[in-house]
Amino acid sequence: MEVSQWTGIILAGGQSSRMGTNKALLELNGSSVMTHIVKAIRPAVSRIIVAAGPNEAIYSLMGDERFECIQDDYAGKGPLAGLHAALKVSSTDWNLVSACDMPLLQTSFFDGLKKLAEQYPTSSAIVPCVEDRIHPLAGVYHRRILPGLEQCLIHDRLRVTRWLEQIGCRYVETAELEQAGVLRPELQLSNMNTPEEFEHVRLRLHGSDSSPLA
Repeated sequence: MEVSQWTGIILAGGQSSRMGTNKALLELNGSSVMTHIVKAIRPAVSRIIVAAGPNEAIYSLMGDERFECIQDDYAGKGPLAGLHAALKVSSTDWNLVSACDMPLLQTSFFDGLKKLAEQYPTSSAIVPCVEDRIHPLAGVYHRRILPGLEQCLIHDRLRVTRWLEQIGCRYVETAELEQAGVLRPELQLSNMNTPEEFEHVRLRLHGSDSSPLA
């Protein structure tokens, strides 16, 4: 599928309570975490939407980057609300999704997910399951999930993994991701919820212009 058939969605409306500060704005190698993710996803899509929730004003003022930010229709209902809001304004059927705390994601990850979507065109969602861990906030979602997703939000059925089971999500493991061209998916899918996890990511990137995935 061509780039024009894809929208990139970054989920960045959380409170970052365990980090103690907004994760998306933390600096890595001179750029914000948000900027790292935008640079990785941008070559794979024609448009980027940031589901910003209450953080909209903050992101819209960030440096030279111009983010198309939207607020949730169902405030306070977690990542499913952000996904719903972004899919609602997306103009493409297929959408690449990333949380705002995965700065090690590379363009190869998103290109690989697009290849998998071509293999499984009837899937509503394609989500990595790496080292026995499901990563629902780094995957592929089709807009056909919108009606059911809205019903989950209305009725406060907010457990993401249970919702994935309901929509018949296709899980892809390490071997399949690597076959699609994703380099070291277990590393790319590292996220950072605490200062300790952020330091771990920072040390991987600090002082090197080369990719930690090379």
